[in-house]
Amino acid sequence: MESTTLIDRIWQLTKSIEQAAAVAEWERAAQLAGERSPLLMSLSAQQTDAALEVLREVHAIDARIAAEARLAQTELDTEYRAAMQATRNVNLYQRVAQF
Repeated sequence: MESTTLIDRIWQLTKSIEQAAAVAEWERAAQLAGERSPLLMSLSAQQTDAALEVLREVHAIDARIAAEARLAQTELDTEYRAAMQATRNVNLYQRVAQF
């Protein structure tokens, strides 16, 4: 794949990852990142200034998405713990109410 075309594809995939993350479609974001990763790894060290600028923006987007993912994970963990506590409370009630 030609370098310009490769950079364009990396950019398209990055924007798709960003969109998936924005709507919490983390499985889709991971799928797209998996598709993009070999493309990034295939880049040569020598890139045009324009390509480097795109890659810097890709890096910035990735950093934002990683922060969003950490926040989502924390929120989901909190919700999970609250649901587990609610389940324990219901079980306790059922045991006490049966006597």
